[in-house]
Order: sequence, then structure tokens, then C-alpha cells
Amino acid sequence: MLLSNLNNAPVARAAAAKAPLPQAPGKDEVFSYNPQDRLVMSTETKVLPNIRQGEFGPTDDHVMLREQLEKQNDRYVYGDDDPRQNSAMAFANAVTTINSFLEVFPEPVKWAFKFDRLLVRPNCGEDFNANYKRESGTVNFYMKDDPVRHTHVHSGASADIVSHEVGHALLDAIRPEYMNNWGPEPGAFHEAFGDMMSIHMALRNDRVVDELVKQTGGDLSKPNLVAQMAEELGTGINNTPGERQTGGGYLRDANNTFKWQDPSKLPDEKGGPGQLGWGKHSFSRVWTGAHFDLLKAMVKERMDGGMDPKQAILQSNDELFKMLANMILEAPHAKFGYRDMAIAFIQSDKMHNDGKRADLIQKVFTARDILPADLPAELLEKDEASRRAQASARLFQSDDRPAFETVQVKLGQDMGQFSGAIVDVPSSLDEGLFKSDSLQTTTQDDLARLIKAGKIRYNDPNYRMKPGDEYTPHGDPYEGVVTWENGQMKIERLHISC
Repeated sequence: MLLSNLNNAPVARAAAAKAPLPQAPGKDEVFSYNPQDRLVMSTETKVLPNIRQGEFGPTDDHVMLREQLEKQNDRYVYGDDDPRQNSAMAFANAVTTINSFLEVFPEPVKWAFKFDRLLVRPNCGEDFNANYKRESGTVNFYMKDDPVRHTHVHSGASADIVSHEVGHALLDAIRPEYMNNWGPEPGAFHEAFGDMMSIHMALRNDRVVDELVKQTGGDLSKPNLVAQMAEELGTGINNTPGERQTGGGYLRDANNTFKWQDPSKLPDEKGGPGQLGWGKHSFSRVWTGAHFDLLKAMVKERMDGGMDPKQAILQSNDELFKMLANMILEAPHAKFGYRDMAIAFIQSDKMHNDGKRADLIQKVFTARDILPADLPAELLEKDEASRRAQASARLFQSDDRPAFETVQVKLGQDMGQFSGAIVDVPSSLDEGLFKSDSLQTTTQDDLARLIKAGKIRYNDPNYRMKPGDEYTPHGDPYEGVVTWENGQMKIERLHISC
């Protein structure tokens, strides 16, 4: 279970929001920084630009830390045994991730929450976990002891984990409707996006790339520190009795062979190291694996052309990072499946990259069974009307008018205590190229699956949610919660991503 101080986030966030924003210009500041985690690499330092000291802690234009750090020798640099190092590293990695993404994303980004900065909360309780919460505009990190290594595992001290959670916040800013979806694939893509951000951020660090070359010689299909994410956290989980095993000294591994299957036909939610589940963390591994396949192929192509491994990795990462940003720019709205997103990936490459990688994308995603082998060629071309519609949608978003509509679906009478509940479902004209079932049918199927897995919290009409109620008895966030209005039951989405 998560500790109760997690639930002070909205109060703390509201207090921080009321604080006057710093008016003095920022300056370069030095922070403790680790491009991996302490199990993989020693901690170094990093200079962050435009840092100001706010009332609640260090801040820049996009991020603020909910902790007032006292400098040592005029720097935010601390020893490994100083808990302030965890906070400094969480902030430094959040700033670095956002600044890096904004370098490659071609349009302004506005947060999905009502605050102007993402709040980093480095000390939220005891757990092997981290999460992003839209309602409070926070990324939240936790600590728990590894009983075998006898060390504190702090999720905010892992660059992989921080980049993953900040990735949730960035994708939520660009496609807020994705977190309103009830289907398994939008949620799984959200998790994959976080892992893709972790991979790309790791490969922007020279120390990481140097170690990667030592491990692999440029053959990224070999086990390596970039594909294997959140090593310290994964090791702590595996060393703890009763925790679900990850399959190795990591949380997830992008070097995998999972292929797409219809998630509605998968019997288990969480799956396992070698078993695919329909749950978002398990099913995310299909897309993450395909994305890493693209990187491996691009590195190999450059090395086959005579480029040394380090430059091949650096250049391939830069190229694929921009491709990812362009894919999100052209990504479908509202409800979608992996196949819809893969088609958007090919279309975006043709629009923004002269189609240089379109054939490779199709080959990789077909090999993963995300795209069918007999995919009609006309689906890969976005006509002029679609281009105008997409541009119009982005214009609407910039004017705070969503490029999708919310449709209300009433659940049928075969849903047990949830029968008759009203559910809001995002819908748009560009959704579901591969979906033929009605919105009513797919919504009921999605909710039935979540209800069976215990992911929808039922409340009586007069019940008022208390701190901690958004989490299941096992410490996982609920996907939705029952509310009542004028006697009508409604299932509302909870916007929490781990």
C-alpha cells in the first residue's frame, strides 16, 4: 500500500500554484545527475539552464521541485548517502527530459493540467513505484528497501523512471484524450511512450553510449543497459518476496520478441516475463519492442556503411527521436489501436521525413503483427483532405477546443452493480481504422474487462472519496471510480499513470 502522504499532493500543489512566480532571471545551476541509476552508473553532475529559486524549491519555465534544497558549495550537488541527492536528480532529469523533447517537437506544448509547471514530488512514501497525476499536475516518486542489497531504492534517482513519468505528462499535454480512453491499447501506448522517452534520453548521454558500445559493439540486440530499464527498481522488486518477478535485473526490457495479439482474447492482465497480458504495462512491451527494433536496424545500417558504433548510435537515436515526435504530432485522436498508430507513424514519416523510413517502419511493425501483411497501400497515404483536417484539429487544440468529442455511453443491464452507469468516451472522425464494432459494444467490453480485474471502484451514492481511495488494496491505481449525480451512476476516469 502507498503511504498516506501521497494524498497531500493536491493540497501541496494548490499551495504551490498560489505562490508568486519568480520574477528574477534564471541562471545556470549545477545539480547531482545520473543518466541511469546508481546500480548501473556512478552519479555525476549536470548544468541546468535558467534555474530560479522559488518559494517551494528550484524551478525553471516548465518544472518546479516540491522541496527547498540547500546548496552545498553553491551547487545542488550531494553525496550518495545524502537523501537530497535523490531530489536533485529527480528534478534534473525532469528538466532535461522536457527540454530535450521540446527541441524535437515542432509545436508548442501546453500541459493537460491547470498549472503552468509540472511539479516534481521526490518523497511520496514507501513503494516500488512512481506515477504521473493529471489532477495535481505532479510526477511522484517513492522509496523502498531492497531486502537483499540492503539499500534504499528511490524511484526518483532513476533517469529511466523520471523520463518515463515525464513522458506521460508530455503525451497527456499533446493528446489528453488518450488518458480518457477505456481500451487497453491507448493505455498501453501511453506506457510505451514513457519507455521510449527513457530510451531516447539515455542515448543522449555520452557515458551511456560509451558503455553501450562496450557491452554490444553496436549490436543492440545483445543485452544492454539501455534496453533494460529501471535496473535498480527491478532488482529491488525481484528481491522482495511476494512481488511479481520481472524476468531479470530490470523493470522492463525493450529487447523482446512479443507480437501483437488481440488484447480482448488474452486471459491474464499482468502476464509475466515471457507471457503477454492485456494490462497496459504488459501490453506496452509489444510497441516498445518494435520501436527498439527500428533503432537496432538504423544503427546496423549506419555501421554497415562504415560508421563507427558510437556515431551510428548517436545519429540513429537523434533521427528516431524526431520521428517519434512527428508521429505524435500526426497521431490519431480519441480511441485507437496499435495498428492505427503504426499507420500514423508511416504517414508522418512520409510527411516529415520524405518517407525515408516508411518501408522500414512497415517491415518492423508487420514482423510484430501490429500491421497485417496484406495492408492496403492506400491506407499509408494521407490525402490532402486528411492533412487539412489534422492541421485544423491542431489549430482547435491551440485555441483550447479539443479535436475530439466526448460521447456518453450507458452500460447495459448485464454489468452487475455497474449496470446502467454512464461512461464518457472520447470519439473522433479519425479514430479506429481497424475498428468495426460499435462504440457501445467496445466500451462495454472494455469496462467489463476492467471490472473483472477489480480496476473500477464502486461507491454508494452518499459516499465521499477519502485520501487513498484512488488505489486498490494492492496499491495499484484504479482506472475508474463510481460517482453519482441526481441518482444517476457515472463511472469517471482516474488520470493516473505509473
